[in-house]
Amino acid sequence: MAKNTAGALIARSAQSTVASMFLDRVRWSPNAPALEDASQSLSYAELNEQVNRIANLLLGLGVSRGDRVALLAENNIEYLQCMLGAAKIGAILACQNWRLAATELQHCMTLVGPVLLLCSSDYMNLAKQLQLDDIPIIAFGEEFDGHIANASTNEPDSPTEPEDPLLIIYTSGTTGLPKGAVLSHRAEVIRNIVVRAEFSIASRDTYVAWTPLFHMGAMELSIGTLITGGKVIV
Repeated sequence: MAKNTAGALIARSAQSTVASMFLDRVRWSPNAPALEDASQSLSYAELNEQVNRIANLLLGLGVSRGDRVALLAENNIEYLQCMLGAAKIGAILACQNWRLAATELQHCMTLVGPVLLLCSSDYMNLAKQLQLDDIPIIAFGEEFDGHIANASTNEPDSPTEPEDPLLIIYTSGTTGLPKGAVLSHRAEVIRNIVVRAEFSIASRDTYVAWTPLFHMGAMELSIGTLITGGKVIV
């Protein structure tokens, strides 16, 4: 019986995604601090409520599993909320580098074919230089807050599988033009297991996301912190 139980647990763990592991943390420690910036601090329960609003907003806008959602913004709380919201519905967050020139950014957007662009107000002028056809743009701030205020806080139906893509992070490549590196849920879970073992990172440790979230350095360690019960300071 014990052997069968162990086998069932192993089989279940193999189905873990970033979304499912984050939700486990919400259930285990809802009142623990999860995400903080200079103006606010969110518990896991409060963060999950915002994440669900974003996930349901994306669904209402027609975003579905496998769709790419581009994000062009400086580091902020919304960045990680959108990553988790996309993760819950199987959408892929394409993290855009705000340091690029408009022509380079145009290449990155064309490469992934997003169905939506989420953009900081600081980079709206840059976004308006792009040829986005009919891709809608939602600006962080009053517009974004107004959308999610009316969205449901219910858990969305989550079709996400471990091998589903989670992120697109851009690398320089060999031609001078950025390449899109696709990272799955399973890859991020495994990579964070290794990082936490190598550096003896405890589940309740705090991570300060000071490098750009469009880069693996900040994004990957933020994910690892939020799926293991720690706090991220943006």
